[in-house]
Amino acid sequence: MIAILAAMKVECEYLISHTQNKREVELFGRPFTLGTLCGHEVVIGELSIGKVNAALTCQQVVDAFSPRMVLHTGIAGGLQKHLGVQAVIIGESLTYHDFDPEIKRKFFPHVETFYSDPELVKLAENALSEEDIPYHKGLIVTGDKFIASNQEVEDILSRFPALAADMESAAIACCCYISKVPLLVIRSVSDFADDDAKETYEENKKFSADVGAKVIIHILKQLK
Repeated sequence: MIAILAAMKVECEYLISHTQNKREVELFGRPFTLGTLCGHEVVIGELSIGKVNAALTCQQVVDAFSPRMVLHTGIAGGLQKHLGVQAVIIGESLTYHDFDPEIKRKFFPHVETFYSDPELVKLAENALSEEDIPYHKGLIVTGDKFIASNQEVEDILSRFPALAADMESAAIACCCYISKVPLLVIRSVSDFADDDAKETYEENKKFSADVGAKVIIHILKQLK
């Protein structure tokens, strides 16, 4: 079983539409789709927005389905404008931008930065290269705020060499780290987290969400 998790319905729709033998199950009042995707048994579902929701739902899925890996997809605010809207980002490393690094190191799980599984990162790179899809690999930062101002972007970049910002990835990574479940994070840029972010986000969220979902399918086709 492979768990494919995203924050929002729009980020799951493309994947669910390509899943065979679908059946819906309820987990703590939340719908999840079970089925077969690219020959793999999968569970697909929404985490909801924010760090607490993401970590809580991810742990519930891990406990209920014991997946051999978690693939996390979705959209993100690009912090580097050279990336372009719908740019694919492999979240090789993940951390919080709104959590004191010293506190992260001092208290459980004593980790400042989390990482996608190296083998899954290699698999993703191979899949993207074979499909001739440009991609970027690096740090994604997570916080409980939709970043939507040039000043906020500058503040984050003054502290982190990040490619993008989102509201869930590092929390999912924390859950997977503690539960010892391999994780791969794939995000697609929907906006630039700047003063125009809200308008750009609304214009591009569906297209960008589908870009990330299609990358997951390319990865699943290579996965044994």
